[in-house]
Amino acid sequence: MKESSNYSRIVTFAFPIISICVLYIGRILLKKWLSKHRGPASGKRAILLIGGKKNYKEIVEAFTGNPYSEFHVMGIGIIDAKENEIPNYHGFPVFCGESAIEDFAQLNWVDEALFSIPTELALPDKLIGNFGIMGITVHIKLARVADDSSNQIVEKLEGYTVLSTSINMVSTAQLIFKRTMDICGGLVGMLLTGIIFIFVAPIIYIKSPGPIFFKQVRIGKNGKKFNIYKFRSMYMDAEERKKELIAQNNIKDGMMFKMDNDPRIIKGIGNFIRDYSLDEFPQFWNVLKGDMSLVGTRPPTVDEWEKYEMHHRSRLAFKPGLTGMWQVSGRSNITDFEEVVRLDTEYIKKWSPGLDIKILFKTVAVVLGKVGSK
Repeated sequence: MKESSNYSRIVTFAFPIISICVLYIGRILLKKWLSKHRGPASGKRAILLIGGKKNYKEIVEAFTGNPYSEFHVMGIGIIDAKENEIPNYHGFPVFCGESAIEDFAQLNWVDEALFSIPTELALPDKLIGNFGIMGITVHIKLARVADDSSNQIVEKLEGYTVLSTSINMVSTAQLIFKRTMDICGGLVGMLLTGIIFIFVAPIIYIKSPGPIFFKQVRIGKNGKKFNIYKFRSMYMDAEERKKELIAQNNIKDGMMFKMDNDPRIIKGIGNFIRDYSLDEFPQFWNVLKGDMSLVGTRPPTVDEWEKYEMHHRSRLAFKPGLTGMWQVSGRSNITDFEEVVRLDTEYIKKWSPGLDIKILFKTVAVVLGKVGSK
């Protein structure tokens, strides 16, 4: 105010008025979007509500009564109910008993879980611990807090004050940075994809008539399914022939499929685009859509996902990426799936914008050197 003569008084008085108007309009637009977008494809966070027979209805009403909720309710867990005792409630599937709740969470899209357990029931510490192992963000009603060494914060969740536990706590600013980097990288990547298409598409079609692009259902963050896109580097019957080649899989536990001199690869062009990872470029479209990130973990196929044990699921606590810790640490040279899981989990726990940038630079060197490309 001492230097007010250097600034326009109109700006001084207009700023608070404009700020209030913009904030108000922004709130209205946000509420309108949240009330309009519902269901699994809405972009909302998928949550599993877990309580007892005494209070599960109350929890559901808290989440469904808010038309502007950020959450999509995937189901309801009741820890003190017998198997199939309550089949559903208000159209939501109900899972009775800890075993049924755990089975559902392990093989379905679940971003977060709320535990609101009545005081007369014991807190399901084992189930909470297993959710943490799977990489699911856990919210515990503050009246029932378990002893846990993971990252924890206190926050509000549809009127509940909860203690939230997650494999890694990421700030809003960091998420904005990561998404901005993804969008910028995705736009550049799509431009390069168009250029590569001009040269490789005719050769792919001549060598193996059929679609230029390969589309496959993959498992994304916390079990969410999406379609991944690649330049087709294999013959049209590759998926059928895969069953015949299982015995030659380099990954002996069958959790992933990698083999030397794969006969399903289109001779010449197939090997070339795989050696230099050119077949991956259409995935920049997945990055722009938000299904993937530039850096993350390798998205598994549906059949791989169905074989996962509990601790394997933690590698999907982040969005899958075009590249990641595993890819810059040897790619196909690593044949132990547990080592892949360890590297991916280490990436998630230590994630920072600086780590992403470091991995991107390493990826360029790995691709140009054709390290572990098969």
